[in-house]
Amino acid sequence: MAGLMEEVLVLTKVDAGKVEFKRMALDLETFCRRLVDEILSATSYQCPIEFQAENLPATGQGDESLLRHIFQNLLSNAVKYSPGGTPVRFSVKSQLRQALFRIEDHGLGIPAADEARLFQSFYRGKNVEHLSGTGLGLVIVKRCVQLHGGKIHFQSVEGKGTIFTVWLPLF
Repeated sequence: MAGLMEEVLVLTKVDAGKVEFKRMALDLETFCRRLVDEILSATSYQCPIEFQAENLPATGQGDESLLRHIFQNLLSNAVKYSPGGTPVRFSVKSQLRQALFRIEDHGLGIPAADEARLFQSFYRGKNVEHLSGTGLGLVIVKRCVQLHGGKIHFQSVEGKGTIFTVWLPLF
């Protein structure tokens, strides 16, 4: 219940324009490695998370709080919807002054019929009804990506897994 309330509050603030984009210098690789450690601990090491950073400048410019919402949600989902012990891959690289993030799992995947509604509030895929969730995480992710001036895309095959790709102008 507390998780639902927190997500509703975040989404309400974002939709009301009360979340300000606070650009600050950050070491993106260190931020990502710290986040991986937090997700591993929070999920009791259910799935290993393989992290790779490539060609990153020493610092980027972004809103650490918004980045945390984006990648906590995407990584937590990748672990939650994957069989225990199955690796989740998380990578980031610099490409054309943007940070290109990729989160890949080999979990349940998203049914094709659910893809169009994936970023709608309270919508959850038909194949995840047996798992807890609010249907707000990906809505929050998309809004936070938009506040950064970025884009998000996904590819998924039901029963095989999902890849989320996020482009953010951090450099």
